[in-house]
Amino acid sequence: MKLYDILKEVQGKPKALLLAGAPGAGKSSIIRDILSQFKLKVLNIDDFYVQDLIKRGVSLDMKNATPEERSQQARAMAASKKDYTAAVDTAIEGKENLVIDGTGASSSTTLKLNQKLKEAGYDTMMLFVYTSLEQSLERNEKRFEKSEGKDRSLPPAIVFGTWSRVTRNFDVYFSEFGKDFVAVVNDPTPFTEKSVEDIITKYLDPFKPTDTKPKTPAQQASSDKRKAKTNQQVANFLKKDQVQKVIDNSVTKEEAQSKIKAFLSL
Repeated sequence: MKLYDILKEVQGKPKALLLAGAPGAGKSSIIRDILSQFKLKVLNIDDFYVQDLIKRGVSLDMKNATPEERSQQARAMAASKKDYTAAVDTAIEGKENLVIDGTGASSSTTLKLNQKLKEAGYDTMMLFVYTSLEQSLERNEKRFEKSEGKDRSLPPAIVFGTWSRVTRNFDVYFSEFGKDFVAVVNDPTPFTEKSVEDIITKYLDPFKPTDTKPKTPAQQASSDKRKAKTNQQVANFLKKDQVQKVIDNSVTKEEAQSKIKAFLSL
């Protein structure tokens, strides 16, 4: 193959930018300027989810949901996953340049998608945005009111668990994407002095559902064990040395934007 043909083939490879970060991390704000400069299709399961909730007449203030609304939320998420997956498949088939806007809470799902993109001929890059657990919970709590009801606020327990899983995946993504991994700490106060118990009391307990079906002893034991495991993981991730590791492997917002633009311009 001639050099011209090789260059043409490389330049023609589609790009996919995968986003990872807990709810409220500020991923969208970091790539907003980039989206105005490059022709990119943004795919976010939340967009499908919110539209489905609206169609069902379910409030986007999910932290204060009724039992019926929680049931509808589950149905909406199942339907949204199908629509989102179909949209991703269609975009990949069309070789569109993509932004996959997600949390990255499931490393297996994210890595499978990355592999699928590469097999389809894509160059891929990840932007990981870190914010403290308190900041994530704070921003989520205010999101519904701040958007005047146009955006959803998740139940804080969901945010709590998602933050834990996303933060746990930092090392996995750092290793997987290598030079095509860029991280940003989008929080002026990334360290916290509060304990997990204090955070739960402040952010989770006020929105704890009180109208759920009683659990069997076995179900309650399983639930307690799962919560204890998550709480311990969160406690570990809140330690200063863990947060410092993320900081040490991060760049400024401006540096991240520059790296992403260079990647998209290849």
